[in-house]
Amino acid sequence: MSKKVFITGIAGFLGQNLCRVLTEKGYEVSGVDNLSVGKYEWLPDDIKKTTYIGDVSEFKKRKFYCDIDYIIHLASKKIPRYGGSDKVLLENAKATSAIVDIALKTKAKLIYLSSSDIYGQQSEFKETSGSIIGAPDIMRWSYAISKMWSEQLLYGTYSSFKDFNFNIIRLFGSYGPYHALSWTAGPQSVFISQALKQEPITIHGNGSQRRCFQYVDDAVDGIISIMESDCNHEVFNIGNPHEDISINELAAIIWDMVNPYKSFSFKYTPQSTEKYEEVAMRIPDITKAKQMLGFNPKIMLKEGLARTIEWQRKVMGL
Repeated sequence: MSKKVFITGIAGFLGQNLCRVLTEKGYEVSGVDNLSVGKYEWLPDDIKKTTYIGDVSEFKKRKFYCDIDYIIHLASKKIPRYGGSDKVLLENAKATSAIVDIALKTKAKLIYLSSSDIYGQQSEFKETSGSIIGAPDIMRWSYAISKMWSEQLLYGTYSSFKDFNFNIIRLFGSYGPYHALSWTAGPQSVFISQALKQEPITIHGNGSQRRCFQYVDDAVDGIISIMESDCNHEVFNIGNPHEDISINELAAIIWDMVNPYKSFSFKYTPQSTEKYEEVAMRIPDITKAKQMLGFNPKIMLKEGLARTIEWQRKVMGL
């Protein structure tokens, strides 16, 4: 009998990609999504039949989730660039609390998608590194704090329930088909849209921030490797450290791939109307995932961007 995987945020970027691969591997996949960002129409028809539309925190009141082997908790409100930090804190905490309850009742193994944002302004990115979070009036840190709270909840629950099985993934900048066509998906999505429309590229801050971007196929491989492993109560960084790049450089590469030999311009803008603090660098240390899981991302930036640009061109009808 095939094993059953339940995905929160199944209609979102990672959920869309993950459900397809899991189905191909023979898993029975179901999920939940409130469609605040995710696109129901993008889901495969067979997955639509097993997707509940609504909030994660409400889903636990239903009874048809009782036979689950794995839960992958992707659903999350993102960094509040333009306000709403209270919703980020409260809704993320409420959702994780509900999922922990379901995991305890079903005895399912829980895979929690945390974030590299948990490191804050830290310049070392090992799983054992501490976190450097900014002042409480800087709204952007509400997302990181909600992820830290959730990680603490998992370990706190384990201290009370020793049969509670989970692993934590701190994901670093992923991109690819089915990502949102907005800043929710990260800068590459907006840059591709602007390049396709031959508009000036919008840069938040001065563009010197350095990042490593991971194509979604590699991210999905990492998630499934952790789900299928014997590891328990572990934290893993999953990302691609092979090509760190500035945001300015990323914008230039995308423009040249879409519009070769055509000149372009940057449009620099403040981060948002809210108080916002940028992170200078985010380069993953994946030593632990390599050693324990054999994880090593394979798809380099230009190859991944080419696939993403092709998909985004079709979605935008250009």
